[in-house]
Amino acid sequence: MAKITPKGMRDFLPEDMILRESVIETIKGVYRKYGFVPIETPALEYLDTLKAKSGEEIKKEIFVIEGGEFGLRFDLTVPLARVAANNAFTKPFKRYCISRVWRHEEPQKGRFREFWQCDVDVVGSESTRADAEVIKCTIEAIEKLGFNKPKILLNNRKIMNGLAQKLNVKEKVDDLLRILDKIDKIGEDQVKKHLKQHFDDQTIKKVFELLKTTGTNEQKLKSAKVLSEEGAKELEEIIELLPDAEIVIDLSLVRGLGYYTGPVFEAKLGDEIGSVAGGGRYDTLLAMYGQSDYATGMSIGLERILFLLNKKKAETQKTLTQVFVACVKPEFYNEAEKIASELRKQGIATETDLNQRNLRKQLEYVNSMGIPYSIVIGQKEVETKKAKLRNMKTGEEKEIKLVEKIIL
Repeated sequence: MAKITPKGMRDFLPEDMILRESVIETIKGVYRKYGFVPIETPALEYLDTLKAKSGEEIKKEIFVIEGGEFGLRFDLTVPLARVAANNAFTKPFKRYCISRVWRHEEPQKGRFREFWQCDVDVVGSESTRADAEVIKCTIEAIEKLGFNKPKILLNNRKIMNGLAQKLNVKEKVDDLLRILDKIDKIGEDQVKKHLKQHFDDQTIKKVFELLKTTGTNEQKLKSAKVLSEEGAKELEEIIELLPDAEIVIDLSLVRGLGYYTGPVFEAKLGDEIGSVAGGGRYDTLLAMYGQSDYATGMSIGLERILFLLNKKKAETQKTLTQVFVACVKPEFYNEAEKIASELRKQGIATETDLNQRNLRKQLEYVNSMGIPYSIVIGQKEVETKKAKLRNMKTGEEKEIKLVEKIIL
């Protein structure tokens, strides 16, 4: 029986990995521009730690390691809190991490059990400047990947807490937010059905009156101030700090993870795939490790970005090789390899024929792989120290001296 990958897991073939690594490097480049530094954490965390701040839905999705002491991390934020609480970093500590996470949920289109997140976080700043910076950084990364400016949806956990207090259901606020977070997945009717298991009809009606608040950002903030003046003020500050961003106050935005304490935000690139990034402020998460501090962050979902990029691309890239040095006959292979070595010294990714094929078969390989340039070495090229650099797409050729630096 042929072995297959575990359910919800994937192998990434070269054309997948070339694009994936290119996207990751682009995002890293933007994060570094803002002064964020990389860290990496283990795939495993103590199960009690993961459950403490996961929320009821995520608790069910944690991959539990046999024995029950450990689980696979479901995001990159809980591990960051542990690292930040146990190290004396100069504050603010600005980190990024691009890595795998796991959730034991039923796989479906666009959703996997193993996936990658691209996180950027600030620990040790109470100011909304930190929230604005992670949003701004995320916007720039998305634009750098070739997309239009994303729409930023903005809300505040404090406003939702204020609503729960006003409706006298403060002790059930986690249930409220957990269920409301499903609205994009299961729709309003199903959400109301789930809410009826915990709340009366009048409470549900009041909740949806707030969620469906329409009008300008100013009008929505006016409604929000009634519930939490502090929460509304924080949103106003973030908007002021991001004058070039397209920001929409969305009082229906609820991020279900239990550790959010203040502003929450998402980035959208249209209605086709939902949000491509999300995050928020989680000021109490470090306290779980006995070291209370302020923290905020945002995460780009790599899989969703790649889904959209693959739809835009007309063709996939199969190789990173830029030049193939072919030889007319086997006796010219050593000369071809010398030329390839010189090209590699110049930083040009270069291949030669390893299978002792004839020239026609070598050039068929070049075309099959989509290698953009070729050089053919025979007796004449060896004697004159000159050759033709051929653009395999256009057929254009230019003469080059094999002893000089080659410019593609």
